[in-house]
Parts: sequence; C-alpha cells; structure tokens
Amino acid sequence: MASLTIGAIQSFLSSPTNVFLMLLLFLVIAALWSMHIPTGFPPGPRGLPFIGSIGVLAADPIYNMTEFAKKYGDIYSLKIGRQRIIVLNNIELVREALVKKQNAFAGRSVSYSLELFSEGGEDIVFGNFTEKWKTLRKIAHQAIRNYASGHKLENLVTKDAFPRLKKAIEDNNGQPFDPQPLLYLLICNVMATMCFGQNYELDDPEFKDILKFIKDFNENFGNGLLADFVPIFKYIPTNGLRAFKKISNMWLSLIQSKVDDHKIKMQEGNVSDLVDDVLKIQAEAKAAGEGQADSLTDVNVRQIVSDTFGAGIDTTINTMNWCIAYLVNYPDVQTKVQEEIDDVVGQRLPMLSDKGRLPYCEAVIHEVMRIRTVLPVSLPHETIEDTSVGGYNVPKGTQIWTNLWKLHMDEKYWKEPEEFRPERFLGEDGKALPKQDSFLPFSAGRRVCVGEVLAKNEMLLIFTCLFQQFTFLPPPGNEKPSLEPAFASLATRCIPYKVVARERISGESGA
Repeated sequence: MASLTIGAIQSFLSSPTNVFLMLLLFLVIAALWSMHIPTGFPPGPRGLPFIGSIGVLAADPIYNMTEFAKKYGDIYSLKIGRQRIIVLNNIELVREALVKKQNAFAGRSVSYSLELFSEGGEDIVFGNFTEKWKTLRKIAHQAIRNYASGHKLENLVTKDAFPRLKKAIEDNNGQPFDPQPLLYLLICNVMATMCFGQNYELDDPEFKDILKFIKDFNENFGNGLLADFVPIFKYIPTNGLRAFKKISNMWLSLIQSKVDDHKIKMQEGNVSDLVDDVLKIQAEAKAAGEGQADSLTDVNVRQIVSDTFGAGIDTTINTMNWCIAYLVNYPDVQTKVQEEIDDVVGQRLPMLSDKGRLPYCEAVIHEVMRIRTVLPVSLPHETIEDTSVGGYNVPKGTQIWTNLWKLHMDEKYWKEPEEFRPERFLGEDGKALPKQDSFLPFSAGRRVCVGEVLAKNEMLLIFTCLFQQFTFLPPPGNEKPSLEPAFASLATRCIPYKVVARERISGESGA
C-alpha cells in the first residue's frame, strides 16, 4: 500500500504542470495565512500578502494611521512585513499599557537598522528592558541630572550658546533668513558644551559634519531600511544598507573621538561635562569589581553619549522652529509672550527660577508641542510577556505603537483641536493648570524620555531668550510661515520659511 502511495506521488511530481500547480497552491495558502489576524487580536487592515501594510509608512503615515483609528477604533492592529503591531490611539489605552502594565510593555522592538546604529541595543533609547538597561538608564539619568537644572544649564543657554545665535541673527542686518540653521547652531552648542565642553561657530567643519549627519539620517533612514521589514534584505548589500552603515560608522567615530579625548585629558576630580561624568562612573564601576564594570563597557559609554547628544538636538530644534512659525502667524500671542517676559524677567538674563512665573510662555510651548507633535508616533514598545490591552490579547513580542498625534488631537480632551490656543493650558486665573490629560509629548511609563526635565527647562530658557531679544516678523511682501505639517521620517517638520528679526528694547512688543 505504501509503495502504491509513493508511486502515485512520484507519478504526480513527474509532471512539471503538477509541480507548478502544487507550488502555486502552497503560495496561495501562505499568502492567505500571512493576512490572517490571530484570534483575540484587535481588528485592522489585512494589508497585502507577505508585506502587510508596509505602504502605511511609505506615504502620509500619520494620516493613514489616524484614518485607521476612525475605521477600526482606538485600538487596532497592523502587519508590516512579518511584524504584528498594535496601535493605541487614546489616553485610556496608553495608560493601561504603559503605566498600569508598564513592565509587560517595557520592551523595545529594535529594527535591523537601529540595531546596527545602537551596536546591538547597547544604549538607552533602543536597548531592551533588562537589568543592565535599568543600570544604564540610572547612569544616564544621573549624568543628565547635573545639567537639567540650576546655574549649569542657565549658563549653557544664556551665556555660552545664545550670544552666538544673537550675533548670527544680527549679522543678517534685518534681512529675511531661515531660522532653522541658526537654531541648529544654538541647540547644538548647548548639547556640545554639556556633553563635550565644546562650542561651534557656523563655519566650523565639525559642526557642518553634524548637520550633514542629522540631515542625511532623517532624509534617508528616518523610516528605516527595507531590511527592517523584510529580513532577507539584511544579507543583500543594497546601496541603502551600505550608506546606512557608512553614516552610522562616521557618527559613532565622531562620538568615540570625543570620549577618547576626555580619557586623555580627564584628571581625578576634574569633571567638567557629561562625558567626564560617565567616564568617572565607569572608573568607579571598574574599581568596584568586574560585575559592575560589565554594566558600563566602552560601547555603553559611547552609546550613552550618542543618545544624549543626538536625541537632544533634533526634537528641540523642531519644537523651537514651530514656536517661531506660530508666533509669526499669531502676533497677538507673541505680544503677550513678550509682555510676560518683560514683567517677570525684564532686561536681565532668564533663569530657571523664573519657571512657574512665566505661565503664558510655558502654555505657548505646550500648545506648540500638542498641535505639532514633533514625534507623532512614539518609539515602538514591545511586550516582554503575554498580556492584554483594551480587552484584546497581546502575545509576547508584539510591537506597540502610540499614536501621539491622535492623542493630542482627541476632541474628547481638546475642544477644536486644530485651533492654536495656548489658554488650554491655563486656568481662569491665568495660572498653569496641572498636567493635562491626553498630553504625552515625552511618552510615559518605563520608557519615558530620560531627558524630559532637561528638554523642558532648555526649551523654556531658549524660548524666553528668543522673544526677550527679538520680535519675529514675516518678510515684507511675503507670506507668513506655513503651519501645515510636513511629515518626514515619522517626524513633524516645518516647511522651510524665512522671517525678519527685529531687535527689541525692553518693554517694546509686537510689530
């Protein structure tokens, strides 16, 4: 009987047509199975066979993801390549996942490109949720905390970095200019001084290299490589993959050169910047024994510095760029900002002790961060165990995306969310309201931004300096900056614009 069966199979396979039909059948079954949504999983678009909804990221990703929420609800699923993703679109779901069940949702899904860039997840931003990661985060937090408040940050912004920006603006002699490159100079200098004890001028070759890296990374790799979604492409040396490796190596070489310089120059007790702080902690770990030293290797030092320096530049620049664009469009808001600064700060340099006494300025910054969320989708989390959210099953290893754009435009919490209205963040008495519901620009839970306090304080000081010293106006005869968001590399960027900066005399406001 067995011989008859084997013979029948051999006879069937001897026909090329039969083999082709069998392969075609297997392909159809595999294609249908790739579109299958597991039982208990949230609904969502089935996408295309094998590649799923990869097209969501190719064009208008934020619009597409928000439209899916309208169709499938505030929790839905996507499949991109082989990866299953759950997207959360309201604050209740986000709190359930990232706060109430924060350990289960604390993993980090690292794509192939980001694994290369983070040298195997040996950093804070992309590292997975492990005991070593907790140690590294504490080290980073300890190092950043030294610069997040007090005179160090004030001096970095108001005395070291801002005068260079002020001079660069004045050098335009009242002519229209694009503020973005000058904001890069300002914020890059704040972070470079904090991390390396170094300042740049606009024509500094290394400063230009940093700008080129950020520009190339955002334009070419912000949405990832094909290998991130179709794993076989990691073994194919495409132009994109080669370019990514080249630019990553250049960036990490720059960071390592700074670390090496500090190792040579650092003396016992002479700790002057963040690299010194981290190296001191590493030296103490080595002295304490091999076990602790393994938690802070040379690779970890390089990655902590890379995270702190790199992540602290682009998001802050984009937020400040949006602030200028909005206040040029809303001169009445700019006038109120300047009046508050004049009343509280006057002609002296802004200080962090002014925080709390500038509620309208803080409200404007918050409203800009809400209406033009710089990172509209937070970095993906990954479940490290089987769990649930919104009543749906979430297997271990599932990616979780938080649609911050949808949270910040949720009509349940924000009346007429497309309207720019800083007063949302103020009470009737003009004082700042407690933390608003559905406002999470720095995410939440275990993976909340480690530099949140630093970023908030830095932005307030920069914002106050800018509008204390200048009134920003549209160029004569030209249109005001566009407030339409340009979604590039999963970030919300301004369409390039030009402004005129008029130097202020204290007490002078508006146009």
